Amino acid sequence: MYNFSEDAIREAAYYIWKNNGCKQGTALSDWDAAIHQLSVNAAFSAKKSNMSLNSCKKTTGLNKKATKSTKTASAKAALKNVKSIVLNPISAFKATAKK
Repeated sequence: MYNFSEDAIREAAYYIWKNNGCKQGTALSDWDAAIHQLSVNAAFSAKKSNMSLNSCKKTTGLNKKATKSTKTASAKAALKNVKSIVLNPISAFKATAKK
């Protein structure tokens, strides 16, 4: 599980709200969708990083500590790209359609 800052979730929820037409009364569902979207992106980034990490483990001799730092870096990358994630209408639709 990833821990996202309240500011990152708030920003993602804002863009989801804007993307959905600024409807009133959707704050809770927008907040949940923001957490879901951030989690999906962080998991994808971690998986992508781990795939790259596994391919170079033999040559560099990386250990489990490197994997943990990769997961943290992936979560940070997810937060950094929050605007591009949420502004994509297709991914925003998928996040709300799963509920």
